[in-house]
Amino acid sequence: MTVEELQQLDLFKELSYSEAAKVHAISKAARVNEGEQLFEMGNPAHTFFVVLSGSYMVFFSDGTAYTLHNRGEITGWSTVVRPYHYTGTAVALTSGEVLAFDGSELLRIVQGDAALGDKIMGKVYANVGEHIAFAQSKAMDVTNQ
Repeated sequence: MTVEELQQLDLFKELSYSEAAKVHAISKAARVNEGEQLFEMGNPAHTFFVVLSGSYMVFFSDGTAYTLHNRGEITGWSTVVRPYHYTGTAVALTSGEVLAFDGSELLRIVQGDAALGDKIMGKVYANVGEHIAFAQSKAMDVTNQ
């Protein structure tokens, strides 16, 4: 993946070329096989993922789950958001490819460059908020049945 391709992903669209180059330098494209686990609930969160292809399910101990199918969707955000351990488990539903980021390196970059950090973390927090709202709506559905 080139820096320009990285900039096409929603999470990185607002980054300048030099900002995207910093992020690109710590990224690693990885093939994922169907059934492979990206991370497991309760483990320390060390890797942040951006979906490039394939389908993935993230599920939680309360029975809620969501799927990721679209290029640019993110998971593993507990690497950059407290509690810094995975709160769910992610499994590949199909073979695919992800862009993986070492959590400590990504944190170093977003904490070391306020403008870059604001751009990335703003999108991460929006994503977290969407998933919390989804989980709450599912909990309400169960309660109302």
